[in-house]
Amino acid sequence: MTTLEIDGKRVEAKEGATILKTAQQVGIQIPNFCYHKDMEPYGGCRLCMVEVTENNFTRLQPSCAYPAKNNIVVKTNTERLVKGRKLIAELLLARCPNIDSVINLADSLGVKKSRFSPTDSDCVLCGLCVRVCRDVAKVRAIDFVGRGRNRRPATPFDMPSEDCIGCGSCAFVCPTGAMKMEYENALRWRKLPGPLRKCRYMRMGFISHKVCPNDFQCWNCEVDQRMEDLGASHPVFMLKEARAKEREKIGGFEILSDRLYDEGHIWVKRINGLARMGIDDFTRQIVGLVNDIKLPPVNSFISKGDPLCIISGNEKTFHLYSPIEGKIVDINPDIIDNPSLVSMAPHGRGWILSVEPSDIVQASKELLSGRSAIEWLRHESHKLYDFIREETELDLLPDKAIPPDFATTLKKDIWNKIDKTFFMVRQKRRVELHSVGQTDPGPKKIPDSS
Repeated sequence: MTTLEIDGKRVEAKEGATILKTAQQVGIQIPNFCYHKDMEPYGGCRLCMVEVTENNFTRLQPSCAYPAKNNIVVKTNTERLVKGRKLIAELLLARCPNIDSVINLADSLGVKKSRFSPTDSDCVLCGLCVRVCRDVAKVRAIDFVGRGRNRRPATPFDMPSEDCIGCGSCAFVCPTGAMKMEYENALRWRKLPGPLRKCRYMRMGFISHKVCPNDFQCWNCEVDQRMEDLGASHPVFMLKEARAKEREKIGGFEILSDRLYDEGHIWVKRINGLARMGIDDFTRQIVGLVNDIKLPPVNSFISKGDPLCIISGNEKTFHLYSPIEGKIVDINPDIIDNPSLVSMAPHGRGWILSVEPSDIVQASKELLSGRSAIEWLRHESHKLYDFIREETELDLLPDKAIPPDFATTLKKDIWNKIDKTFFMVRQKRRVELHSVGQTDPGPKKIPDSS
């Protein structure tokens, strides 16, 4: 348990709880629009911003994503916060002037009308529909398209999506009623011949085989009602924990849906407000079995682009660079005694260290996830196999695992090219920053953690 102060009250919170959840448990209501209790925090609407004082320093933080920590002081209703929320309410009201949920939200914040020109939309761009389809249902049938005021959630090319399973989770989480894909798909599926009229619970994976006998009127179906009663929410959330652990292979390399990825081939997982990091499967296959690792010490500060660790294996050594800045709060003790764990279980017991970021929401947005991570890894795999074909005598087929002794077979100059091409992305950015006159202290050396 952790103890903190919220609006003058001493409050106890469970480890891993956010400020928003903790405040709600003690009856303190913080407005929010893009938050859902069964999904990862997004921090997009900024309505839930609070003032957090830690170590005599006060700054604004999204309460839906910021962890409850010992001895922090939180204020939820200061003049600055109220003013900011009213401005956001005005912007939402201008975008969706005829949506009841937006009108009610604005009214609760004392906003009756907006000074901005109305656009008459029915979508507040909260991202709930996109995130539930991508992160919970694992379908990715919809995503954001367009930019600026033209931004909106949609299917590719606005065509009926063949990927959509009709689960209805997008409509379930939508706060404005803008999402209607469930109903639109029901109309389309009614025209299908019998064997293809698959029940949506078969499409979701709950039932091995079931053809819909109810003309896709799910709102009037005993099976649908029973599933909702069992889950006390939309049934797709019952699959969340199992789906989060699913691994997908892209170009012969594993990628996990519950991780964020950096272009320097480091994965990041958010755990209780911290960022745990390790090497991805791409790195594991290239370096082979790790036999030595050097790490910075606990309580040291690491900046973006600083060496995260130095790994040695198969007669080769290279640096991996941190995608996040913050204080190092934990180092995996198992890899100190057994460095091979880093390559034997890179997504599990072989994690490297944990950092406490200054802004974990912003840090997460700069990393790759979902479809963007998959497309990036696919591009990296193509680039790697092209490189191997052009620079070495090895004859490797795409989508096949790299040989365990791959690094050993490479000459030093070829290995250096691989290092610069795939793992020194952040160092290249430092050079680019320096070339346009921006200050950059350069990477730090890893001190001896012993």
